[in-house]
Amino acid sequence: MSPRGSSRPMAGLLAAMAVSLTGTRVSAIALPWLVLTTTGSTAQTGLVAFAKMAPYVLVKGLTGPLVDRVGPRHVSWIGDVVSTAAAGAVVLLYALGSLPLGALLALVAVVGAARGPGDLAKEVMVPEAAERVRVPLERATGLMR
Repeated sequence: MSPRGSSRPMAGLLAAMAVSLTGTRVSAIALPWLVLTTTGSTAQTGLVAFAKMAPYVLVKGLTGPLVDRVGPRHVSWIGDVVSTAAAGAVVLLYALGSLPLGALLALVAVVGAARGPGDLAKEVMVPEAAERVRVPLERATGLMR
């Protein structure tokens, strides 16, 4: 227990990571699957998967200084809101029958680019949350995976 008698910092971070990772993993399967089932094109399916993962890896690798400067909580929230809005736009445009491949690629790239910093920011918060609730860092890191 923390000095304040609460495990809320760790529980909140675990919940945020669970929701975020669930959305990331579901969209990593659902978006390429959508393209495959609607077009039958494996090339376009691969292009959509690449359009999501390339920005994710690139932006996540470059945003460490941004997370330090702005703060991990703000970056996490902004990343989650932006990626959720872009994913919601995919659903909305598809439902309206107005989702050309170019728009899908752009929106999927935004999802990936926003997820990278958001995920990094959550990972950066692990040591502080572990310290606050007096959990060994090894255990907290294990809980996050």
